[in-house]
Amino acid sequence: MKDKKAIKIVFVGESGVGKTNLIRISNDEPFQKERDCTLSSSFLEKDIIVNNKQYSYNLWDTAGQEIYRSLNKIYLKNSKIVFVVFALNDKKSYQEVDFWINSTKEALEEGKYIMALVGNKSDLYNEQEVSDEEVKKKADELKIDFKLTSAVEDAVGFRQFLEDLIKKFINNIGFNPEEDEEKSFNLNEEKKNEENNVVNAVELNKKKKCC
Repeated sequence: MKDKKAIKIVFVGESGVGKTNLIRISNDEPFQKERDCTLSSSFLEKDIIVNNKQYSYNLWDTAGQEIYRSLNKIYLKNSKIVFVVFALNDKKSYQEVDFWINSTKEALEEGKYIMALVGNKSDLYNEQEVSDEEVKKKADELKIDFKLTSAVEDAVGFRQFLEDLIKKFINNIGFNPEEDEEKSFNLNEEKKNEENNVVNAVELNKKKKCC
């Protein structure tokens, strides 16, 4: 018997680290070299079989620009798995990892979710600014899983990492969709209000640049 349940998975991190392409390859879509920055948030849905039950999971893509950060905290709510993404060839994106980790901890209840650290763009090894050892040490300190990967060259490896974390969440924490449904109305209202605030801030920022 199939029991379809939805698991919310969110990708957070600085702009340009490759979150959108990691989601694309997770959905068996090709890597896209040239992309515009993600604005606000978007998601796609897939299915997985775990313990003879069918679950659906949503992959949420979020904006990394500073002006959208408050909105990302709204999208984090009810998340079950959070990928904190940085680029191995961008030291600044790694330095901002603590911000995204703290934002996740503020938005979610301890023990109700899994967080993982993802160092993307490992194919650009000649440009690497963050060592493998640094990432491993950080993950060990946080006691979370980590993956050094490339949306260009490691699609299969990253998809496997994603599926392993979904199975880990289901087996170790479990999932109660009814609980999330009760929270959905308030979340939608809060999201709508925050989106309006962000839109207003973006418009104000455009006017400042034009003057």
